[in-house]
Amino acid sequence: MRFVGLLSIVINKKETGMGEGFKGAIVSCAVLFALFFICVSDTFACSGPAPVRSISIDVQRVFLNNSITGITISDVVGLLRKGFPSASVSLNNPDAGVHIAVSISGGKKGPVTDRFARGRDYDYLQYPDHEYHWASSRKAGHIVLALTSPSFQGVSFGLYGLLQEKLGFKFYHPRRTIVPVHKQWPLPADFQWNAFPRFDKKGFHLHSLHPIELAEQLNNPDYPDAAGDLREYIDWLARNRQNVLQFYLLRGIDRSRWITHAGELAAYAHKRGILAGVEFSLFMVQQKAFQSINLFRLIPSYKRQIDSTLSWIFRVKWDYITVDFSMGEYMPDLASLMPELKAYLIRQANERYKTRVMVPTHVINEGSGCQLGPQAPGMRVSAIQRNGSGGGDMRAGILIHTVMFYSLQDAHAPVYGDANLQCMLARAIRENKCRETWYWPEAAYWVSFDNSVPLLLLPYLEARWTDMKTIKKAGIDNHLTFSSGWEWGYWLVDWSIARWSWSYTGNGPLHQETFSGPLGVLHDLFPDARIYRLFQRALYIQNYFLKGRGMIAFLSALDPSAELSWPFNRPFQPRPFFSSSWLLYQATDAEAKQIAESTASELEKYATDMNEVVDGLEREIRLNYAGGKGISPELSLIACELTRSLKVTSLRAQHRALTIRALLAQRKGHWWQPATHEAELLLQQAARLRQEALVAVRLQEQIYRYPVSLIARQRKNFTAYHFGYLYPASELFFWRREEEQVRHRRFDAFYMDIWDFGRICGLKD
Repeated sequence: MRFVGLLSIVINKKETGMGEGFKGAIVSCAVLFALFFICVSDTFACSGPAPVRSISIDVQRVFLNNSITGITISDVVGLLRKGFPSASVSLNNPDAGVHIAVSISGGKKGPVTDRFARGRDYDYLQYPDHEYHWASSRKAGHIVLALTSPSFQGVSFGLYGLLQEKLGFKFYHPRRTIVPVHKQWPLPADFQWNAFPRFDKKGFHLHSLHPIELAEQLNNPDYPDAAGDLREYIDWLARNRQNVLQFYLLRGIDRSRWITHAGELAAYAHKRGILAGVEFSLFMVQQKAFQSINLFRLIPSYKRQIDSTLSWIFRVKWDYITVDFSMGEYMPDLASLMPELKAYLIRQANERYKTRVMVPTHVINEGSGCQLGPQAPGMRVSAIQRNGSGGGDMRAGILIHTVMFYSLQDAHAPVYGDANLQCMLARAIRENKCRETWYWPEAAYWVSFDNSVPLLLLPYLEARWTDMKTIKKAGIDNHLTFSSGWEWGYWLVDWSIARWSWSYTGNGPLHQETFSGPLGVLHDLFPDARIYRLFQRALYIQNYFLKGRGMIAFLSALDPSAELSWPFNRPFQPRPFFSSSWLLYQATDAEAKQIAESTASELEKYATDMNEVVDGLEREIRLNYAGGKGISPELSLIACELTRSLKVTSLRAQHRALTIRALLAQRKGHWWQPATHEAELLLQQAARLRQEALVAVRLQEQIYRYPVSLIARQRKNFTAYHFGYLYPASELFFWRREEEQVRHRRFDAFYMDIWDFGRICGLKD
C-alpha cells in the first residue's frame, strides 16, 4: 500500500511539466526508493524487536567482592542465561546489546541513621536503606538499564526486583522457580522505575515447633543436606527481597554439634544481606521448646543458668533473639511471676552480647479489648488468662501476633476465645510509641485448622493484604510472617506477602496494579481475566460461608482440647456452636431440625457454589494451560494444584454435612446400639466422598516439593509430633475419625487419638 501511494503521487505530478523521458527516470528512482523504504520499515514493523544477542551486567570490582552483591550477581547471571537461552550473558561486556549497570547512590560517609530508624527515641535494630531506582534508556544503539541504590542490600534487591517484577521470573517457592523464555528484550528502551520497601524489616518466622518442611533441617545437622536445604530457603528470601529469618529452637538438639550448624546458617544469611534470629524460651514446657533454664533445678541459680545459655547461644552471631517467657498457651507467664529474670536476660543480651531481644505476644487476652464471644450451647468456655510475655522491659522489642485467616479489622474473629483481634492492633499502636514493634501474623495455621485437614483458605490472602495496609497506616514498619507450611497452595500466601512488602512508582511497565490486592499475585500468574474472576468468586464464597456464616468451624477439625473436660477444654480455633454429644442426647427435636436445615444445608450450598468455580477453573485449564500450548509446565502444575485444593474444600463440606445428618439419624437409637440403618447409609456416602478426596491427596503428594516421607508420613523427629505436618492429610484422618465417632457415638478426646498429649505438654520425651 505504501508503494502504490508513493508511485501514484509521482506519476500524477503533471504540473511539473517534465518530459516523458525525464519523467520516466524520476519514476524509476521513486520506485527504487519506495522498495528500499518498504523493505526497511516493514521489516522492523512486522517482525518486532530484533532478538537480544548479548546481555552484560556492568559492575565494578567492589560489587563482586562484597558477598551480598557478589552472590546475587552470580545468581542473576545464571538466571538470565536460562531466561534468555539464545543470548550471551556476561559481566562488563562493552559490545552487549543490553547493559545492566549497577551503582551505589548517596555517598554516605560515617555513621548515618537509616530512614526507618529516624525520629525514634528508643533502641532500634537498623537495616541499611535499601530502596532502589531503575532508569532505562537507549545509548549508541544499546539499551542501558542503570540501577542505583544507597546500599549493597538495595542493589541485590534491585537486581532480583528487575527479574521478578519486570522480566517474568517467578520465585514462588524455595524449590521452584518459573523461568520465562525470552527471544527479544521484553521491556521498552526508555522508562523510570522506583521501588520502595513498605517495611524496614520484612521476612519469615519458620514455626519449627511444628514438623513443617524445614523443622528437621533447622534442628538436626545430620539430616541429609540440611545445610543445602537451608541455603536454598535463604536464597528464596533474598530473591524475594526479604531481609529477616527466624525459627524456633527445640530442646532435643545435640548442643555440641548444632551450634556449628547454626553458625553456618547465620553466616550464609549475612552473606545474603539477611538478619538471622532464633527463638527460644525461658522455660516453656509445651511442644519441646528449647529452655534457657530448668525451673526445677535450683543449683546453679537461675541467673547462672541464663548466663550459661546465653554464652552458648551467642557463639553464633545472631542479629537478634526472641525469647518466649510464657510456659505455654494458657499457662503461667514467667515474665509476670519472675520479672527479675526477664530483666536480667534482656540486660545481658543487650549489654554483654550487643544483641536486640524481641519478646512475643499471643492473642490470649482478657480485659485488654478482646472480649469473649457468646458461649455455645453444649460447650463450656472458661475464662482466659492474659499472656503478658510481651510486657515489661522497654529495652526489648515486641512481636504482635495474630492467628488464622482473620484480620486486625475483622469484627468477628473467634480465636482463643476472643471476639476479634482488634485489641492486638490497639496494642501494636501503643507499643510502637515506646519500643520497636513488629507485626507477626500467620500465613497458615497447622494442627487442625487448615493444611492438616487439608483446606486451601483464600481469605488468608485478604486478611494479610488488609493487615499490611492497616499496620503501615498505623506507623508500624516491621513485618515478620509466621509460616506453617507451604503445600496445598500455602506457598501462595508467603509469596504474596513477600511481594506486597514493596511498592513502586515510575512510568515504566509496572506490575503494581497487577499484583496489588488480595489475589493480585494470582492475576500475575494467570493474567486471563476469566481465571481471575473465578478465583475472585472462590474468595467471595469462602468469605461468605466460612467467615461470614461461621462454616469454618465445621470444615476445620476440632482442635485437640475441644473434647477434653473443663478446665482443659480451652478454646483455640473456631468451634461449632454445638457439641456432638449435646446434639445427640440433649437437643430438642426442634433444635435438631434447625441444625439440619441451617448448618448441614449451608455446607451443601458451599459445596455446590465452590464446585461451579472448580468446574470453571478446570475448563479454563484445559483450554489454556494444558501441555503443548507453549505454557510453562510449572504454571500448569500450579493451576492444577490450586484447583484441586479448592475441590477438596468442596468435598470436605459435603462430607461434613453427611456426618452431621448421620449424627441426627443416630438420635433414633441408644448409645449401646449399633448405628441406625439411616445413619449407616449416610456414613457410607461420606466414606465414598472421602475416597474421592483421597485421590486428590495422592495427586497432590506427587507434586510435593519436599519428600513425602519428610512432611506427610510418620517419623520420629525433634518436635512433639512423630509425623510430618501433612501426615493427618495423607489419609484424611480427621474425616475418617468423624465418621467413626458418629458410627460408635464416641466424642471424647482419646478416641482414635492422633495427638500425644503428654509429649505436647512436655510431660514426657
